[in-house]
Amino acid sequence: MELQPESQDRPVAASLKATYRALLARGLEAGEAANLTAFLHGLPSAGFRWSLPEVEAIIQRRIAYAAEVRAESAATAIAPRAPTRARRPASHLRRRARSGSTHVIDPPRT
Repeated sequence: MELQPESQDRPVAASLKATYRALLARGLEAGEAANLTAFLHGLPSAGFRWSLPEVEAIIQRRIAYAAEVRAESAATAIAPRAPTRARRPASHLRRRARSGSTHVIDPPRT
């Protein structure tokens, strides 16, 4: 059974809110809980004052962007390739050995 996009978003929002509520229950203030929630979900925390709606919005954008990138890469992987020319056998790449030569560059003859 495949989940609908809106139901896939709910676990992230629920996870953010659960983290936030757990931090509040442990005695953190709202701003501290939001900043720590942001940090735990991969957002920078130094010099920022996050709110829970901001964290949720950024995480949702990251999820949407990742889905777009996956869809684009899947579309390019499935796209038909342009027809290629028939390749020549590798025998044309072999050099014919000259008599008395080595496989290194011969010194100049004087």
